Amino acid sequence: MKKHIQSIFTSILQDMGLADIPVEVVSAENEAHGDYTTNVALRLSKQLGKSPMAVAAEIKEKYHTLYKENQKVSTNNEQKLALQAIERIEVAAPGFINVFLSEAALGTYISEVIKGGERYGTGTSLFREAKNILVEFAHPNTHKAFHIGHLRNITTGEAVVRLLEACGHTVTRANYQGDVGMHIAKCLYALLHIPEIASQVEDVGSQDPHAKAEFLGRAYTAGSTAFEEDEEAKKKIGEINKKIYAKDAEVYDLYQKTREWSLEYFAQIYKRVGTHYDRYYFEGEVYEEGKALVLNGLKSGIFERSEGAVIFPGKKYGLHNRVFVTGEGNATYEAKEMGLGKLQFAEYNPDLVIHVVGPEQAGYFQVVFEALARMFPETKGKEYHLVYGWVKLKHGKMSSRSGNVVLGEWLLDEAKKEVQKIIDQNKTKYTKEQQNEITEAAAVAAVKYSFLKVSTTQEIAFDLAESVTFEGDSGPYLLYTHARAKSILRKAGELSLESDSSVLNVEERAVARLLMYFPEIVAEAAHALSPSLLCSYLFELAQAFNLFYHKHQILESKSRVRLTAAVAQVLLNGLTLLGIPVVNQM
Repeated sequence: MKKHIQSIFTSILQDMGLADIPVEVVSAENEAHGDYTTNVALRLSKQLGKSPMAVAAEIKEKYHTLYKENQKVSTNNEQKLALQAIERIEVAAPGFINVFLSEAALGTYISEVIKGGERYGTGTSLFREAKNILVEFAHPNTHKAFHIGHLRNITTGEAVVRLLEACGHTVTRANYQGDVGMHIAKCLYALLHIPEIASQVEDVGSQDPHAKAEFLGRAYTAGSTAFEEDEEAKKKIGEINKKIYAKDAEVYDLYQKTREWSLEYFAQIYKRVGTHYDRYYFEGEVYEEGKALVLNGLKSGIFERSEGAVIFPGKKYGLHNRVFVTGEGNATYEAKEMGLGKLQFAEYNPDLVIHVVGPEQAGYFQVVFEALARMFPETKGKEYHLVYGWVKLKHGKMSSRSGNVVLGEWLLDEAKKEVQKIIDQNKTKYTKEQQNEITEAAAVAAVKYSFLKVSTTQEIAFDLAESVTFEGDSGPYLLYTHARAKSILRKAGELSLESDSSVLNVEERAVARLLMYFPEIVAEAAHALSPSLLCSYLFELAQAFNLFYHKHQILESKSRVRLTAAVAQVLLNGLTLLGIPVVNQM
């Protein structure tokens, strides 16, 4: 609806001799100010030499003479729909033009939700001209812990993918993981040379993925400590690192076995949080090609030698210089990115590659993107760094069962325990299977929603109690609202799909207008790569529905049952786009 109304105002301005003037129409926060509003009169005031109120009044008058008095008949079908839906427009100080829709129009959207089902909310893309997008997210390193930072990364990436897909993009899910490097060598050192660790390798091999991952975490911590405190250990770790790259039989079988342990565990995490990948990339498959590309680029003048190393001269381009191949001839992360970039564009030919990575890599990516574009001009402008902020616990120690990090799985398990406590307090009777389904869904919702409801770049102090509450701005609150709506529908029985002419009361109208906004919110969230916009919307919808629920007897009216069905559908659709599972009872 918003873009249709925008089209009407654009036509009015053209009739006033103001062609090519951008018009921004937004949903009104306060119902007293209409359903949509625009500040175009404020922006035109100076240009026209008139007060904003005078300009707004002139636009309103043009609207009435051109459309309401039938002096101009629109041939644009979208405009026709909007004209039929608009009940009136009003001018408000200091120069806003507010658009009010009819109840019949809002009722139409209730029907659209019910008829559209899971498809309601999908639409045309707004994100640049990119149709084919590769989103690269998660990035856990093998032989190390899957920590809460990875959990936020995977949560953000999954939501972004789903939003883009809902807006018509073809999206490839990619996961670039570090499976070579010094962190592996440190872990393998402990597995080979620290007796209390090495003696457990065979026994751990027969255990489940969780136990294997926990063991590798302890081994990495022990190896890292040895690297810092023991010069002889540091030397051996350097040798192990070289042997891994060389695929030396002395360490390679152990390397491959333990690498698989990590990947099995990661797959378990991905399944738990509802994520899958189309392509797994590894440093081990791109480092040789990356090094070769850099050395070829050295010959063509893209790279330069500096103190024995090969660098990209970023200062030439307003950036900073970075090493791509060390003086010892080793490919750095930057060189590996060259191999990765070439491979990704060869395999998928994306219009855009989105890297979901923390803020500390901002300078790194600026140089890497520039270097890649110098080598492969077709990639220029097609690489994007989507920053996500750090996560820490608001209360408690920043440590868990492995080293000095909080494990992602640990956080999910703790949230699940807290949800179980709430269910126990409410003395709600569920079977063991139902309890597990509800607590697991609520735990995932609690953690994911806490990550997604704030700006992607914002750092998070994670509050466990706040995340699991069934009241307020939380994932479980949204699940509970959806379950409440589904419970009402079960009691109501068969649902009438036909619209009716019932007059909407204040609470019903507030819910109906929010349902109308849903497709626009999805498009805006996808365009901005900002799942938090959708989170805010869903919370507002849940609040509006719960107010409606508490003030009115829903089962007494077919129209109220239909409205409830529409709310349940939009909550389901919205939570699904966020990657949050739903349950039908709580």
